[in-house]
Amino acid sequence: MLKEHLDEVNAILDKLIALTEEDLENIKIAKHESVAPNVEKKNKLITEFVNAKKKLDLSLVQLNNSSTKGLSEMLDEEDKNKLDILKKNLQTLYTKNKEYAKLVLIVKDFLDGLIDKMFDIHSNGTDNAYRNKKDIPESIFKINV
Repeated sequence: MLKEHLDEVNAILDKLIALTEEDLENIKIAKHESVAPNVEKKNKLITEFVNAKKKLDLSLVQLNNSSTKGLSEMLDEEDKNKLDILKKNLQTLYTKNKEYAKLVLIVKDFLDGLIDKMFDIHSNGTDNAYRNKKDIPESIFKINV
C-alpha cells in the first residue's frame, strides 16, 4: 500500500512540474493566454496532492507503529528510492515555482509601468493620451497569478 501512495504522490508532482515548466516557457514567449487554464489545473493537482500526501502519511505512521524497529529498517530499497524521488520532485517543484514567481513579477512590473505611462498616473500630465477621468486602470486590467 505504501508503494501505491508513493507512486500516486510522485505522479501528481510530475504533473505539477510539467505544467510549471510549460508555463515558464509560455511566459518567456509571451503566450500568456495558456497560463490561466494551467493555474486551474495546478490548483486541482494541489488538492489531489494534499489528499494523496495524507494517505501516504497515514501509511507511514501505521507502518512505524506496527513495529518497534525504526522506519528506515522497515522500508525496502524500492520504498527508499521512491521516497528519494519524492524529495527530489519536491525540490524541483520548489525551484520551478521560484523561477515562475520571478517571471510573473517581471511581467507584472512591466505592465504596471506601461499602465503608469499610458494613463500618466505618476507624472505631470503631459503624456496622458489614453487618460479619461472616468478610467480607473485597475478596472481595465486584471492580473491572475
